[in-house]
Amino acid sequence: MLAMSDIDLNIFIPIFADLNLPVAFLVPTPTGYFKSIMDATAPVRELLKEQNIHDYISQKQGPDHKVLIETFFVHEQDCTETTTSLYRPITKQGDPRIWFKDLKKYCQPRNLLAILVINQKLHVINLSNKQIAQSLFQHDFVYNLLLQASNQQNIIAQELLSKLRLIHQQGFIPTIYDGDLGVGATLEHALGIKTNNLQLPDYKGIELKATRLSINGQKRNITRSTLFTKVPDEGLTYREIVDLYGKIQTPKNSTVARLQLYDTLKASHPNTYDLLIQVDQSKEKLLLLHAEYPKKAHFIPSGTYLLKNVSAWLIQNLKNQLITKHHETFWVQAEAIRDQSGIEKFRYDLVSHTRQPNTSLLIPLFETDKITIDLAAHYNPDGSWRDHGILFKMKPKDLPLLLGTPKVYRLDQ
Repeated sequence: MLAMSDIDLNIFIPIFADLNLPVAFLVPTPTGYFKSIMDATAPVRELLKEQNIHDYISQKQGPDHKVLIETFFVHEQDCTETTTSLYRPITKQGDPRIWFKDLKKYCQPRNLLAILVINQKLHVINLSNKQIAQSLFQHDFVYNLLLQASNQQNIIAQELLSKLRLIHQQGFIPTIYDGDLGVGATLEHALGIKTNNLQLPDYKGIELKATRLSINGQKRNITRSTLFTKVPDEGLTYREIVDLYGKIQTPKNSTVARLQLYDTLKASHPNTYDLLIQVDQSKEKLLLLHAEYPKKAHFIPSGTYLLKNVSAWLIQNLKNQLITKHHETFWVQAEAIRDQSGIEKFRYDLVSHTRQPNTSLLIPLFETDKITIDLAAHYNPDGSWRDHGILFKMKPKDLPLLLGTPKVYRLDQ
C-alpha cells in the first residue's frame, strides 16, 4: 500500500527516527478513499496496541462493536478535531478497518499519512501536503508538536534515571535473592517495584534488565541478555518437547540423574539434543525442528539429516512480544561483591538506554545466530516439573543491531 504513495516515504523516516516517536503510515487507495474505508494495516494495529489505544484481536465483529477514538488532523499551523472509527466488519473474516471522519476534506487518494499517538489521542499528518511537510522540516508548528511529544516521553526516563542515581549513592545493597535473579530483583525492590511474573515493562512502561558488570573488581564473563520468553504457538508444548527429546543426565554438583533439556537452539546447526530453529518466511513462522539421521537411507549423504517439525512461533507474535517488552529499556549494570559472611551485594553503576526495537530485523538475526533460544527445563526426582521459560537471547554486543545505539549513563555523574 505504501508503494502507491505520491511522495517518497524515505525522506521523512530520518526525522521521525531522530524524534524517536512511534509512528505508522497509511496511504488511502482511490477505492478505499471514495468508499470511506481503509484497511488497518499491521503497523497501524501494532501502534494502536502498543500505545494502549485499541486491540483489534479482542474486538468483536459488527457495527455494534465499533470503537470511536478522539483524533486530530494536523495542519501547518494548527490542529482540527475529528474522530476515528475502528471496527471489524461481519464480512471478510472481520479484517480490521479504520476510517477518519472528514478525511476527504483533509487529503486526497495516494497521499502519505503519518499516524501518531500524542497524549493518548490519535494525530494524523498529511505528509504529501507541501505546507505541512515544510512546517515539519523547517522546525515550525508540526515539528514542535512532535518535539513536545518526544520530550514528554523523556520525562519518565529522566525520573527513573534520577531514582537510579539515588540508589547508586546508597553503595552496595545486600541481595534479596541468591543467584543470578538477585541482581534484578534487588534493584526492583530498591525502586519499590513488586515482584511479578507479568510479561510487561517494569517501571511506567520502561523495562529493567540488570546484570553484574564485575564481581569483586574482576570483570565478569559476558553472558547473553534475555530479550523475552515465549512458549510456542503451535505444535508440542514445552513439557512435551522435554518428554520426547530430553535426556537422562546428572547435573553438575549433583549425584542424582533426571530427565532434562538444557541447551541453546540456533539456526546454523543442531544442538546436542538434535534440535535447531529455522525461519519459514512464506508462512511467517519460526520453526523448532528435530534433526533425524536415517541409518539405512543410502541416498542421504553422510552427515546430513532430515528435519521433523516439532513446534513453531508466529513471527508476528514474536515481534509483538519484543515490542511489548522492550519498547523502552534500561539495561543496568552492577558491581558485585561478597562480604565476609558470604552475602552478595550490588552497587548499580551504569545504564544503557534503548528505545524502539527494529522488528524487521528479527528474521535475519535468527538466521545468522544473533538471536538464539535457550531451553531450560527438567523433571525433579519426585516427578515434579521445573522450567525457566523458553528464553530468547542475544549477546550484549549485538543488541544495537536490534535495539539501536543506546544512550549510556554513568550513575555517579
